[in-house]
Amino acid sequence: PADRWAHTLRALTGRERVPGLLRGRAVRLLRDDGRLGDDGVERLMGLALSPAAPPTDAAGWIEGFAGGGDGDGMLLVHDERLLALVDGWLTRVSAEAFTDVLPLLRRTFAAYGPGVRRALGELIRRGPAALAPQAAGPVRGAGPDDVVPVPGFGPGLDRDRAAAVLPTLHLLLGSVPYANDTLGRAR
Repeated sequence: PADRWAHTLRALTGRERVPGLLRGRAVRLLRDDGRLGDDGVERLMGLALSPAAPPTDAAGWIEGFAGGGDGDGMLLVHDERLLALVDGWLTRVSAEAFTDVLPLLRRTFAAYGPGVRRALGELIRRGPAALAPQAAGPVRGAGPDDVVPVPGFGPGLDRDRAAAVLPTLHLLLGSVPYANDTLGRAR
């Protein structure tokens, strides 16, 4: 039965007459079940968000794929190739079409928790360079603080923000601050 279900979902993903919402959800279900790899997802998303696709259908695809609740937005936070596809599509949508799809997109992204929305906003704010596919892992430079960040993470350690959470962290863990705590001295 699981194979028949997967076969049906695959059939839905390739049918243009099926609404974008259903095609997007079918792709998401196949991906979550391990039956569709990231390259396949990226290919299908690229087709769904192509300039030839009607904007309302493409917005429905996004809602089906990435909508539905708080945890669903984490996929876009952690897979910046997919986020870059969504961002690229949004920049190509005409002003008139954008007005039509805005309520649908707002509903999709409003379902995400505040942390997910904040992370997505930060990734988008950094711009296309931050969304470009890169090699995994940080690249070390000459100095200890000279690190090129991994996409999805900040450019470096914010010592003031890190130091601000240490008292709470020590209370939660029931630990005693170390005398050589360099973050504590950075305040």
